[in-house]
Amino acid sequence: MGNWSEEITAKIDSKLESARDKDIIFFRIKEFKRNIERVDEFSTSCPSCKKEMIDIAEVVESIDVAVDVPGRKRREYDRLISRLSSHMRKEHGFYAPYYYSYIYALYGAIAGTALGLLFMKLQPLHKLEMFAIGISIGLVVAYFAGNFKDKKVRNDNKLM
Repeated sequence: MGNWSEEITAKIDSKLESARDKDIIFFRIKEFKRNIERVDEFSTSCPSCKKEMIDIAEVVESIDVAVDVPGRKRREYDRLISRLSSHMRKEHGFYAPYYYSYIYALYGAIAGTALGLLFMKLQPLHKLEMFAIGISIGLVVAYFAGNFKDKKVRNDNKLM
């Protein structure tokens, strides 16, 4: 962890001393701190991270207002944390927990529906059962594939 990220993290802690734990969790402050460390780490080689350092410093100055009062400061904070998360996922390979499980479950449900419709056409006497089997197969395969990729992300220490 670099000197810049330590200073910013300390400033966040001092500004949010009186904040409720519920607010800290809701506003994803811990994730924000981890992303600050990553931005500091990658800022030497990534121009987007270097630019984000300026935006982070501006938002941290008023983070207590963003957490306590709805309005422009909160929107700025929300946009920044979303932008940081998206950048870390796309450019540096950090993912939220169970990211692939959720994505693959969607694709598995769609593929399972198509498979179920195909099974219904092949076995017209048992339409509902064939449809349910198709969806089940799609979801189970997607679950295991997503779980495998999520496990690889955890083993590589690339969790957001």
